[in-house]
Amino acid sequence: MEPAKGIAQLMRQFKGAALKLPIIIGNEAVNFTLDNFRLQGFMGNSFQRWEPVRENSWGKKKRGNTILVSSGRLRRSIRVVHLNADSVTIGTDVKYARAHNEGMRLGLIQTVKGFSRKNGSNVKGHTRKVDMRIPKRQFMGNSPYLNARLKRHGTALFLREIRGLKT
Repeated sequence: MEPAKGIAQLMRQFKGAALKLPIIIGNEAVNFTLDNFRLQGFMGNSFQRWEPVRENSWGKKKRGNTILVSSGRLRRSIRVVHLNADSVTIGTDVKYARAHNEGMRLGLIQTVKGFSRKNGSNVKGHTRKVDMRIPKRQFMGNSPYLNARLKRHGTALFLREIRGLKT
């Protein structure tokens, strides 16, 4: 094969691989996030296990045995939201995702209306301050582990294209 034809063919293969690369990166980032749900922690510089679910004031734990998964809506909503040749963005449309990913503290004023119980006792109307803390349970974000994983898959893609070159 002539060198000029070989270089032209290699350029075509690299362009084809460059078009496939954002899709592969997006899928790997989504899979990384789903792995964090499965492992119940975040793989950053090291593995950070999520804080376990506490019992509520009645001594009952949240429904389900997996942290951050009650109905599965948050986990199912993780997807590629933006994809072009230069960037890939994964995200979710669930409103409470950011609160769980970053953690949050809320001071709420709860208003209780007066009412009568079935046993005949009365409860007076009142307000109370409720301090609500949602612990940080990161499932998506920057991670050296994810960067290494993406680099490995990108390198493998380009090596497959080079090896596929007919001599």
